[in-house]
Amino acid sequence: MAIVTNAEEKFKIVIENLPSDYSETDFIEKFKELYPKDWKKILRRYEEHERRARKQKKRSHPMPNPEKYLLNISHKIRGKK
Repeated sequence: MAIVTNAEEKFKIVIENLPSDYSETDFIEKFKELYPKDWKKILRRYEEHERRARKQKKRSHPMPNPEKYLLNISHKIRGKK
């Protein structure tokens, strides 16, 4: 199940609300502003992975940090077009 539902539509809206020369940091900040509930879901999922990894005494888990996770999804969506 996707953490961010309707990601393609939401990312399009984020980009429409940014200047043409936006940076990745600008994208992340605008996403947080427009979709705080989705951002919190990403953070919760990441924290869940962190807890499981600690509990299992693993050094890492498959989910990247929240900012990188968001950018990875945006790059995949932009790559589809």
